[in-house]
Amino acid sequence: MVTVYFAPNARSLRVLWALEELGAPYEARRVQFPPRQRQPEYLEINPVGSIPAMVDGDLTLTESLAICDYLNEKHGGGLSVAPGEKGRPEYLQWLYFGEASLTQPLGTLVRLSRMETKDAGTEAIAEQARETYGVRLAALEARLAGRQFLAGDRFTLADISNAYALNLAGLLGIPSGPNATAYFERMKARPAFQKAAAVA
Repeated sequence: MVTVYFAPNARSLRVLWALEELGAPYEARRVQFPPRQRQPEYLEINPVGSIPAMVDGDLTLTESLAICDYLNEKHGGGLSVAPGEKGRPEYLQWLYFGEASLTQPLGTLVRLSRMETKDAGTEAIAEQARETYGVRLAALEARLAGRQFLAGDRFTLADISNAYALNLAGLLGIPSGPNATAYFERMKARPAFQKAAAVA
């Protein structure tokens, strides 16, 4: 059984959601955030101090999408578009878009929101991050026009990747367009999401 180290609203939600979709057993261990200050022993598992981390025997992984991909392969591969299958390139595009493009500016906003003192420079960085997110959200909005899912005409890890970003945006009070809003409502209605969200 794998062990997943998580914190509320962190990227660990992706991992727990994937596990619930796969019906795979796991143990969830909450980490106090930020762990460098509040739970330094966690650095023995993940020296970077980021969340999540997954331990499976002698294997430790700390990147949320890498963990999801690993777990998907281990438990049957039903959440990916396989090599040679129609829609594979689009699947890869949107799988990584969710983290590298959509979540990145939101991460900046989260870090800025935790700063005790803010000034004009801080606000300028925040405004740039909001603008960047808006441009990238528009690309997702266009992709979702007439679609239920992002790739392969079915639910995949690409949906977990991007829906996590939409969840984080909602927590930050950032609205989405109509396609992304309807899409996220569908994602939130999935029983596996609800079970994962109840943990994380």
